[in-house]
Amino acid sequence: MASAQNSRIAGRGTGAVIVAQLLLRSASAAGALALGAYFVDLSREGAPVGALLLGVLSGVSFLAELVLAPIAGSASDRRGRRVFLIAAPLLAAAGILITPGASLVAAAPSIVLVVVIVGTARLLDGAGAAISAPATLGLLADASDDDRMRRGRVTSLYELSSSGGIALGAVAGPLLYGALGLWSFVALAGVYVIAALLVLLFVRPTAGAHPVLKRASVGDRIRVLAQPRLIAFLPAWIAVNAILGTWVTSQITFVLAGEQRAPGQLFPGAFADNEAGLSAVLGIYVLVFSLCIVAWAFFIGKLPTVPTLFVTVFGAVLASVGLLLANRGVSLWVALPLVLIGVFLEAGFTPAALTHLSDISSEFRENRGLIMGVYSVVVGAGYLLGNILGGVFAEWNLFEGLAVLTILLAAVAMVSIAVMYVIERRMPQPSAEA
Repeated sequence: MASAQNSRIAGRGTGAVIVAQLLLRSASAAGALALGAYFVDLSREGAPVGALLLGVLSGVSFLAELVLAPIAGSASDRRGRRVFLIAAPLLAAAGILITPGASLVAAAPSIVLVVVIVGTARLLDGAGAAISAPATLGLLADASDDDRMRRGRVTSLYELSSSGGIALGAVAGPLLYGALGLWSFVALAGVYVIAALLVLLFVRPTAGAHPVLKRASVGDRIRVLAQPRLIAFLPAWIAVNAILGTWVTSQITFVLAGEQRAPGQLFPGAFADNEAGLSAVLGIYVLVFSLCIVAWAFFIGKLPTVPTLFVTVFGAVLASVGLLLANRGVSLWVALPLVLIGVFLEAGFTPAALTHLSDISSEFRENRGLIMGVYSVVVGAGYLLGNILGGVFAEWNLFEGLAVLTILLAAVAMVSIAVMYVIERRMPQPSAEA
């Protein structure tokens, strides 16, 4: 009865938190791409910045998310999801507001000033993400207990709001920066505030709260997180998020819109001084990705989880091969089908992964936020890894370096999923009543 009541209470706020997630992802993606454009301007003005520094600073937010997410998730189990869902976008708003602070001090700021101000901004952004994701996923899992079909729908909607937000942000980021310059960061802070207001108005204070629970000890938390099913899943998910961290953050803007070129490569610098063109390409890509997620929503829950995860990761290899061929001037009639098939396959990974994580959390409902914090940990670790490695591989060989890195990360993920399959086969299946 308590579980059903929690589901009804949480269910009333699912629409609001999904829309808030859309706004958060939009502002975050737009901010990341605007940061890349901002670094292009800093470089042109003589500031000593480059792709590697951009990757490291972008990765700071994901480091903060990695560290704080389990703590915030566990706290949301006992204090309710709502307060965290309100605080998260406000922290992110503060971070994005101070991002261009170095340029307010000097036309060509020193590298120390850029590192301190942008690094602090990215820490606040990461703290917001760390607080938001486990609380949101915990509320959605609360709302879908005892209804696997609903769980499949809400996890797909969550991922769709994330991808749709990235699509909107990919379009808006370069356009906003091209039109507003440093004021674009102020506009994006306003989007974060709207997300906080949505939760404040439409999510009940009791959503997801378990006030009678005692504070979990460190040992209890470790035992919950050390389940073999969860541990076996992490390396693959980190690798996949590293792929996303390579492609959907500031690095791709710097490569495509920067001044650097490479012999035989068509894509590096192809969108220099063409923010509208870059926005259109990135927006179309993520829009197609989102439509593929909609298609996958009809299959998630009907297909075996582990083989589905393996096939979806292989899609990243296909897409990367297609992009490598196009970058080298091979006909689009050859390259584009590989890219499209690969994008469709890889779009199914996160909905399948989130459904799997929600199923695991059903066995530990009183620590659901803690388990859902794993999502932010793997996002933080993966994006941190992807940003740093993306900077290294972009310095090495620009766009082609990013594609090669993607293939290497996908290979790591597929090996991990194969190991995960063996472990899952040897474990007793969870009870249907869990």
